[in-house]
Amino acid sequence: MAAAPSTLAAHGAWSGTAAGPQLSVGKQTYAGQALRSSAPLPPDAALSRISWRITLLTPPPPGLEIKLCSVTACIPLDRLTGQKAVPLPFSPNEELRFIYAVNAPGQLKPPIRVVSNQITVNYHWPNRSDR
Repeated sequence: MAAAPSTLAAHGAWSGTAAGPQLSVGKQTYAGQALRSSAPLPPDAALSRISWRITLLTPPPPGLEIKLCSVTACIPLDRLTGQKAVPLPFSPNEELRFIYAVNAPGQLKPPIRVVSNQITVNYHWPNRSDR
């Protein structure tokens, strides 16, 4: 009697860090650098969770809005550090960017300097023992 192949989940993660933009005028959108995995991921990888950390040179001003975006979707981030689990509108191999805006008109004094954007993307994929 042959045993049925077992299916176990394998897990992985990638992280990316980049300097962010300087926000100097309100009511404008500023995009951070693109972040993505430096190595190819399994084709059937599925997103499990994302974690992020944003470091500012000054305290966040009232009206600061931050989103994490792929080419096709965005999610709002309600704090500078956090994590979100599935469901998320991204795949683990997509390029992601932090997008910033301050909901206030005119010059921002002092300007908001994003020292760094950091993201960790956790994913999983089927690991079949019959492969």
